Amino acid sequence: MNNMPRVSVAAIFALVAACVVTLISTAALGACKTTLHGELVAYDDPKRLFPVVPQKWLSFWLGEMVQENGRRVEKNFQSFGFPNTKTTFPIPFALNIDSPKDCPVELNLYVTGSDHLGFHYEFPLNGSKKINLEKFESIRVFPPSF
Repeated sequence: MNNMPRVSVAAIFALVAACVVTLISTAALGACKTTLHGELVAYDDPKRLFPVVPQKWLSFWLGEMVQENGRRVEKNFQSFGFPNTKTTFPIPFALNIDSPKDCPVELNLYVTGSDHLGFHYEFPLNGSKKINLEKFESIRVFPPSF
């Protein structure tokens, strides 16, 4: 007869599970999963006509600097939008970054604020900064200049 040992169903299941776990962990190596913590601080220049005031809606945009066709270009990495309940500065924020790509080496954060949701022309709160994902970031925001 056949002298081959029988393999149990449990052993096969354990082998398949180990292969799946290995594939998932290797695929996740290039992923960027982190939280960017920071705060928005008012930049009130006495020379400006209007002071900066907190807005009801905040939008954040992360731009990644990359090389493309021999030129440095900025590409959208991730964006966020959420309501703001704080009526005074500083305004803390935590952005949960979750991307299948590697974390960018060079990253810029842009923020706008508005009291209107949807398409409109005014953004009474603006700010931007080159950031590091591993540091707490303070972003100076200011009103538009006319």
